[in-house]
Amino acid sequence: MPDFDLSNRTAIVTGASQGLGRGIALELARAGADVAVVARLPEPVTARGQSRPHEPVEPVVAEVQALGRRALGITADVREAEQVASMVQQTLDAFGRIDILVNNAGGSWGEGFNVGELLEITEQDLDETFRLNVMSVFLCCRAVAPVMKRQGKGAIVNVASVAGRTPARGRGSYGLSKAAVINLTQTMAQEWAPEIRVNVLVPGSIYSPHRPTSSGASAEPDRQPNIALGRMGLPEEFAGAVVFLASDAGSYTTGAAIEVHGGRHA
Repeated sequence: MPDFDLSNRTAIVTGASQGLGRGIALELARAGADVAVVARLPEPVTARGQSRPHEPVEPVVAEVQALGRRALGITADVREAEQVASMVQQTLDAFGRIDILVNNAGGSWGEGFNVGELLEITEQDLDETFRLNVMSVFLCCRAVAPVMKRQGKGAIVNVASVAGRTPARGRGSYGLSKAAVINLTQTMAQEWAPEIRVNVLVPGSIYSPHRPTSSGASAEPDRQPNIALGRMGLPEEFAGAVVFLASDAGSYTTGAAIEVHGGRHA
């Protein structure tokens, strides 16, 4: 049976300076991969009274190195094609190859745009939500696909959300964008096979002590009555699914949308 070993492979993880992205980067490293840790460093912003922290990549780079793997910290805004191209080139210069791409960067609100009910959001809110959640995925995948094609093998894992599966009042723009990520993933899987496998993970609530919400509600790990397991997931639990899809254990899996939400229900 193919195993989960990622030795001698290089991964790029976007949005990797904290939370879910950090957990993914560390689990890939534990499985043997060298990791390019990517994040952007804008000024902290406020959306509906809540500030969103931005962490540097260096601490995660150090954590990956402490696991015995090589690591590269890259500051890049993955919504910009030129910065994405630079990210790919820096990774190739450092490691010589790109075997795994995890598109984790995204969010429901950010600099200059908010989430809200459909009659409340603006055209800019919708445009910027798609730019952050969909355009970034397209740009990163388009940039690494030729590299993986030349190598003859590669795995891309995109991160969507349960919001892309079911409607949620007040989160329509976010749900639309994540539904687009699911469809985009499946199209890529069809067009880029057999060399590149492309899959998407559909998480529910993943706990992060640094994660604010646009509504002001705190993100607590326990007491979640709408989740069958009764709690939010942890980044490392979600990251296990990433390792499966990135490794030879998932060698016959492409175009799949795998839900990782602890049995979430309405």
